[in-house]
Amino acid sequence: MRYLLVTNTYPPADVSGVGTLVAELAREIEAAGHAVVVWTRTASPSDRRARPLGGSKLLFPLAAGWRFATAPEAPAFDAVHVHESDGLFVLLAARLLRALGRGRGGARLVATLQVSYREERRAVRAVRDGVAVVSRPSGAERRFAFWRAPLLALAGRLTARLADVVVAPSRRTASELARDYGAREVAVIPNGVAAGVARPPDARAGGATVLYAGRLRSRKAVVVLVRAFAEVAAAVPEARLVVAGDGEQRGAIEREVARLGLAGRTELLGAVPRAEVTARLARAVVFCLPSIYEGLPLAILEAMAAGVAVVTTAVSGHPDAIVDGESGWLVPAEDSRALASALIHALRDPAERRRRTEAAGRRFAERFEIGVVARRYLELLAVPVAGR
Repeated sequence: MRYLLVTNTYPPADVSGVGTLVAELAREIEAAGHAVVVWTRTASPSDRRARPLGGSKLLFPLAAGWRFATAPEAPAFDAVHVHESDGLFVLLAARLLRALGRGRGGARLVATLQVSYREERRAVRAVRDGVAVVSRPSGAERRFAFWRAPLLALAGRLTARLADVVVAPSRRTASELARDYGAREVAVIPNGVAAGVARPPDARAGGATVLYAGRLRSRKAVVVLVRAFAEVAAAVPEARLVVAGDGEQRGAIEREVARLGLAGRTELLGAVPRAEVTARLARAVVFCLPSIYEGLPLAILEAMAAGVAVVTTAVSGHPDAIVDGESGWLVPAEDSRALASALIHALRDPAERRRRTEAAGRRFAERFEIGVVARRYLELLAVPVAGR
């Protein structure tokens, strides 16, 4: 089978969850005996699977669609797998080729959509801790909600309609895509990452380090984590908070750290290379993601693979990965007291932490290891397209 993957972002030039997922899927699908090509904007010259198209992020969807419409190799693909609505014009070109009868009956068209942008637009709002507003969207975030999110939602809806099958990374996302995009057939295949080398969770150099890694935008609710950490710091004297990432809410986070007197216990790394995040994860005891909205973040899966305890909110795809009381801790969003209680439990009770991280490791190996995820995609492609 000849398998085409289309993604706007791709490592090492672009560090993103989607790009990382595509790179690892490409490797696994090729290892299964299939010919794999990746169309993207930029790629390392040593990456023999990648075909960089160049240009800007904004124009990439058009460039990829034109390439598919005109490249001699396009009709020969058996599977075309686009990620997000950046593959909209590729799917449109593929549909036209199918209508014209070019190629061998047309490739099976798969679109993986990580979120509903209608739902993400709703998540651009003031973040609360209980009844108190603790952060508000920046101007850039409000502009995203005003014009970019509606365009992305429209593109996502068209992508969902043009694909033979839409893939969502979680059950919650699948229901959002059916509701917001009118997706008629949504398969749930989780995101995946490569298995890490896990260290015993109680032999970590970090002692009692709580790590957050990700973009600092409103929906990540990192200010709520800082407020929770004030309680953690009082209960666990050796506890430290490390925040890796940058973004629109950095100023609000810095102000909250200063207001609560946590500067000596908190390290704000800013944007750091992926290798640095991996190194920090290896030294952490707890990974915390306090978001109010997500798809299924790779960061949670990477923590599970590395043997790091996960404390996160019971939103979006998080419950698909973390079972509260079994493989980690789930708490309500926008509730610093509940978050603090879970973090203190995870830090103070090494036996319970070990039990849950070991269960998380087993769950990861069964469901989220990239080889397992790649097999799910290959099984999906073996199913005939119904009613098309």
